Amino acid sequence: MTLILLIVVVVLLLGGGGYFGLRRRR
Repeated sequence: MTLILLIVVVVLLLGGGGYFGLRRRR
């Protein structure tokens, strides 16, 4: 489970938010 969380954090940092970024932009 920790590995999944770590990957998610890295993706969010590299993607600049991803889904959250699109939501914030709108």
